[in-house]
Amino acid sequence: MTATRRSDRRPADGSPVARVCVDVPLAHLDRPFDYLVPAELDEVAVPGTRVKVRFAGQLVDGWLLSRADDSGHTGRLAYLEKVVSPEAVLAPEIAQLARAVADRYAGSLADVLRLAVPPRHARVEQGTRDEQSDPG
Repeated sequence: MTATRRSDRRPADGSPVARVCVDVPLAHLDRPFDYLVPAELDEVAVPGTRVKVRFAGQLVDGWLLSRADDSGHTGRLAYLEKVVSPEAVLAPEIAQLARAVADRYAGSLADVLRLAVPPRHARVEQGTRDEQSDPG
């Protein structure tokens, strides 16, 4: 399988904009940021998944909150770098609750999500995928 060069990327056909909660500890950055979903990640980049994005020149963790057809950002959008796991670990109700908790207690959404969503365990995720693919 050949790697896609950055210059060869194209956005996904349907809902190409991902709204991402970037895991940064700065309170003034407590808002979703828009990124383009590359076509090769279109099927696995679903709301609730863990992602990696470029933010201030660094590769950082984030949660994909939603997908949209367009962005309110007038500049050029960066692409999602990676979907860490295809498992949706953040339900919309939990995201709303985490936002309410962060607002109520003057925290950031990323801080609340870091505590609310269990850490990733790749072995457990693999076991779950194996069980789903083996119906018998």
